[in-house]
Amino acid sequence: MLWIVGVVIALVAAYIAAWQWDLLPREVIATGTVTTRDGKTLKTRQFYRYSRQDTHKSPVPGPLKREAVWEVQLPSGRWIDCDGADCADAAERAIK
Repeated sequence: MLWIVGVVIALVAAYIAAWQWDLLPREVIATGTVTTRDGKTLKTRQFYRYSRQDTHKSPVPGPLKREAVWEVQLPSGRWIDCDGADCADAAERAIK
């Protein structure tokens, strides 16, 4: 019986860690592509990023702020942040 409690605690801790490190699938709002100057076509996606609104320490968690942000996928498979309009430029800066 004690090992069942241990397994449940380990699973909850793993879920919380995955959520904190952004390993869980995101709520994707939109997808698209951009083309760089050298002709590479890269994928883009927009998703909601959640964070707390309070900038000071508080005994209770503050309300969540939901912000729509863009990412572009580099040829290596890594996703980096961009601003929607500058995704091609952000990818070119990261590739160099």
